[in-house]
Amino acid sequence: MLLYPVNFNIADKLCLVVGGGGVALRKTKSLLAGKAEVRVISLEVHDELRKLAQNNQIELFERGFAEGDLKGIFLVFAATNSPAVQTLIAAEAARCSVLLNSATDPRISDFHVPAHFRRGKMLVTVSTGGSSPAFAKKIRQRLELELSPEYELVVELLSLIREEVVSLGGDSVANGKIFNKLLQQGIVELILEANWFDLQMMLLRELPESADGVGLLKIFLEKYDRSNS
Repeated sequence: MLLYPVNFNIADKLCLVVGGGGVALRKTKSLLAGKAEVRVISLEVHDELRKLAQNNQIELFERGFAEGDLKGIFLVFAATNSPAVQTLIAAEAARCSVLLNSATDPRISDFHVPAHFRRGKMLVTVSTGGSSPAFAKKIRQRLELELSPEYELVVELLSLIREEVVSLGGDSVANGKIFNKLLQQGIVELILEANWFDLQMMLLRELPESADGVGLLKIFLEKYDRSNS
């Protein structure tokens, strides 16, 4: 199955998980990590899901899925162990134009959740289109070792640099040349090595004169120090 790559912004969007077991718990936690509003419907409920409800982190309905439950829902995870209920959710999702992920049948899913990990703002995903989740997991683990936690710092500083350069009002082509030159000259390696002196020299040399390279690095290092304190 060939899938179109896309990342959803689910912050403050109402998402539904139908099911109350371990799979439903994982889906719920991933939705909460994305700042979604989460509703869970299930006759049987995992203890951790119940605790999340007690802490007002999710909305919990301890009952079966029913027609009308998808009203106002952005996306739904069908994670029950009942083929009949899974079919009912899929039919209702199609009728209501709600994005569906079926834990039991990837072929009818509108979207898949790939194997993934985060490095701060960077999200790295691996998908085999449902062909082999185990292989996707293996590749994800390999990349996770290669892209160490320090890459969060790389993304953080590159984000600050991009915001500064774009704010100066230059055209996108010229800005792109600046970003590519920084990468070609080893800015990633300097950050990973914590070589702040050479990094500062690079910013002073390569950024536009009106850009505050020293100020950017100061802001970044203040954040860096706080995260390590």
